[in-house]
Amino acid sequence: MNDFFHKIHVKLLYYLIDNWEDLSANPRWFIMRKFARFHFIRAWKNAYLKEADESILSPNSNSIFTDIDIPQVVELLEEYGLFQGLKLPQTIVKEILDFSLSTNCYAGRKPSMGFHVWEREKAQLYYQTKILSAKYFNTASQCPAIKMLEQDPTLLKIAARYLKTTPLHIGNSLFWSFPTDSDIYEQSKSAQVFHCDLDDYKFLKFFFYLTDVDLGCGPHVYILKSHKKKNFSSQILRGRATEKDLIDYYGIENVVHICGSAGWGFAEDSFGNHKGSPPITKPRLILQVEFATYDYGMQQDIIDPIHLKSISFSPVVSLKSYSAKTK
Repeated sequence: MNDFFHKIHVKLLYYLIDNWEDLSANPRWFIMRKFARFHFIRAWKNAYLKEADESILSPNSNSIFTDIDIPQVVELLEEYGLFQGLKLPQTIVKEILDFSLSTNCYAGRKPSMGFHVWEREKAQLYYQTKILSAKYFNTASQCPAIKMLEQDPTLLKIAARYLKTTPLHIGNSLFWSFPTDSDIYEQSKSAQVFHCDLDDYKFLKFFFYLTDVDLGCGPHVYILKSHKKKNFSSQILRGRATEKDLIDYYGIENVVHICGSAGWGFAEDSFGNHKGSPPITKPRLILQVEFATYDYGMQQDIIDPIHLKSISFSPVVSLKSYSAKTK
């Protein structure tokens, strides 16, 4: 019994320390994370947003996306939390993929664990850890195609109409997910179990596959309507519901596995329950571009290069060879 209470005491102590560190580092973000899980608070906060700047909503033909019915996109987002049908030109796909193959990514999103993607097996031995996922930093400053996407008029219009205010670009995330024998704890750390995001009181993400994704390549999974319908216990105990609990509550018919060829894109309110499936056959590369009503400075991939550490095993390697493995 004493051992049981000791464990509870230790867990509570770590919980209080973690919360105090978060509160001290970014108080506004900490408060938002505690309250944005509740539907009635989200509705109250969003009721006081200023209307979107008219210049964003005005017609503009400089978008790389064509034949997109923006009002319909927003209607589907409001109803289901998800819209599929954005498509990147292959020139953009190639530019981002080439960037990913020529630049270090970082295991577990840790700036001290950089490697080139084709060196993953050697990196696992070097770092003595399984690498389920790897993220890139400073993407917009190094890859013009990504910078162009965060400024694309169509994406901005969709975000403005959905958020009902002038959207703020708050970050990009370009990352690999790899086929790996992993347990539920490891998958949870790589966002491969169902969860919902709390990045603001209202926010919107655009996702784009940079590799072909079928059911064996780690498709993104979303539960329709879960962005606007959560039972109260789920709002209090965010992230505690099991996959079975979620399927029982929302229905298996609302669980959508998103598959598509390289360039396939979708918009998502990720306050809804979602996950990235663990890849089985091939790695998956995906880009996320995010907009919100306020920037807490927590979602950016920007980091001073002086803090980035990496290893290099092979100065000469066939990029074409690795690229072929992802197709």
